[in-house]
Amino acid sequence: MPFKARLSALLALASCSAACLLQEPARAAGDEPVAAELASLSTLSIEELLRTEVSSVLKHPSELAQAPAATTVLRREDIQRLGATTLPDLLRTVPGLHVAQIDGNKWGVSARGFNGFFGGKLLVLIDGRSIYNSIYSGVFWDAYDIALDDIARIEVVRGPGAALWGANAVNGVINIVTRSAHETQGGQATLAVGNVERGMANVRWGSTTEEGGAWRLYARSRSRDDHQSLTGSGAGDTWRADRIGFRADSAAGSDTWMVNGEAYQGHSGGAPYPLSTANDISGQHLLGRLSRRLGDGSQLQVQSYVDHSWRREPSSGSVLEETVADVDLQHTVNLSPAHRLVWGGGWRQYRFDSVSSAKLSFSPVSSQRTVTNLFVQDEWTVIPETLQIIAGAKLERVPDHGSEWQPNLRAVWNAAAGHTLWAGTARAVRSPNQVDTAIRFNGPGVGPLPAVGNPAFRPERLRSLEAGWRAQLTPNLSSDVSVYQNHYKDLQTIEFDGASSMMYFNNAQGRTRGLEWALDWQAAAHWQLRGGFTLYREALDYSSRPVGPALISFQGGFPREQLFIRSLWDLSRNQRLDLTWRGVGPMDQRGVAGYGTFDLRWTQRLDRRSEVSLIGRNLLGPKHREFGDQPFFQETVLRRELSVVLSWGF
Repeated sequence: MPFKARLSALLALASCSAACLLQEPARAAGDEPVAAELASLSTLSIEELLRTEVSSVLKHPSELAQAPAATTVLRREDIQRLGATTLPDLLRTVPGLHVAQIDGNKWGVSARGFNGFFGGKLLVLIDGRSIYNSIYSGVFWDAYDIALDDIARIEVVRGPGAALWGANAVNGVINIVTRSAHETQGGQATLAVGNVERGMANVRWGSTTEEGGAWRLYARSRSRDDHQSLTGSGAGDTWRADRIGFRADSAAGSDTWMVNGEAYQGHSGGAPYPLSTANDISGQHLLGRLSRRLGDGSQLQVQSYVDHSWRREPSSGSVLEETVADVDLQHTVNLSPAHRLVWGGGWRQYRFDSVSSAKLSFSPVSSQRTVTNLFVQDEWTVIPETLQIIAGAKLERVPDHGSEWQPNLRAVWNAAAGHTLWAGTARAVRSPNQVDTAIRFNGPGVGPLPAVGNPAFRPERLRSLEAGWRAQLTPNLSSDVSVYQNHYKDLQTIEFDGASSMMYFNNAQGRTRGLEWALDWQAAAHWQLRGGFTLYREALDYSSRPVGPALISFQGGFPREQLFIRSLWDLSRNQRLDLTWRGVGPMDQRGVAGYGTFDLRWTQRLDRRSEVSLIGRNLLGPKHREFGDQPFFQETVLRRELSVVLSWGF
């Protein structure tokens, strides 16, 4: 059935379901929760949603309703009720994002265009630690199988964020904020099993110290079965992931500090054709953060971390290894009642090492580079509680590429009670990675010629214009609309170098534009509906005519339309039923048809800290494909997933 026909049918089905659900049956007297229990079970009110705290937009806590950017916050309840089993799956119902599962352990996640496994225009952080890798650009999602129950919230800021977060925050920033150790006291064990989920186990224990601090230890292991290849055989894309970690939090006087660390290992399988993409993976990180309230009302924060990752392809012996050391300082000070200044700087060092094979090599095989930065941002309240202007910039210096100045100008206008308008313009860049400048790849995936890096590859550049309207239309209905137009130059292309190879060049430019819309409706006391729509258009072309075979990287990798509808229904005091339908438009240049999916999560609460859940994913059809024409990888067909999850608190 064509995508638009399926969309019409699902909208009609949603309307019928709404009519049935509004006729909510009377609850037995013994099933009616007291006010405190109801507050813990039911969804947040619309007003509370708009008051949600977000810190990634301005680099300090502020209300979502006043955010001068297209911003979505997935709260802890959203995370619990989505029925997601992996970190990328949590992001599927964020307007403006496209999440595509390439195979059983690989995803493409992108904001406002340019999706792919190596799509590099979205910066992702966990507790302020960048998990963006500088080898390929983007995120190796198979290395971040973190416990979803340990996440406090996920802040998604669409649009450039380079003025605060630096290079690579081109089309958006995702900050995953984990829960304080104070919130995870006692023990928690979670077990899951299903037709794809061979087995998952997560164990956590938390306690306090005599000085008022708190800590937790955790261990996690999972194994997932493979999906199907395009020919119907097993794809070999199994996934095994193991990790252990800790977190400690404390406060003493004017100081608060946090330390966390993790170690992981695993194996990500892959189809042996057109080439093997299986990898053994491992890594470790250690992060510390100290915040101090100063006597003048300002706040000083210092954060530092070390992160190491390692990947080996068993079939060829290729090894890729990266070590990152980072120090960041930030000072937030109120200069006057009308001016808040946020300024700071940072130092980051990347160390890259590789072991070459006949198929994959880098020249040089090892390298090191240091990035330094300074940033400043002024928030000027022009008219109290009515008009605010935010201006700032970050200056980054990268060896071999010089300095990059990435400015940002935004305004927020509270036009009327419950109505906020915002607009902004900014500049951002994506820094060259190891593939851009140093790779030599002799395997299939880009054609009969080897692909080689270009030492003269320059940063990709963006100039952005965007605006939005955020409104509480009624006490039970809110709307959030944003529009944007992005202008790019020096985009990555892969072209014949005139000799014997395909080389990376900066020979493309173009424009993208789009609309993102989210609606929240408290339809009844125990029932909430949420929806979102994404419209995207792109026009990319070569800056100069290529001399031979060529392609523009990531062109056509983002669907023109996306839509989702979510229903969150508290059936009773201890039961919940959550439904999600998503419609994704076709990506013709990638050979992917539009598709619809339906997910379900039913939960029975056993006691205050224990529950059992039945989760169904991709239920509309026996299988579907989400991405295609991806160099180096064999895309697979995703099948229905059914799993049972038991969570027990002790």
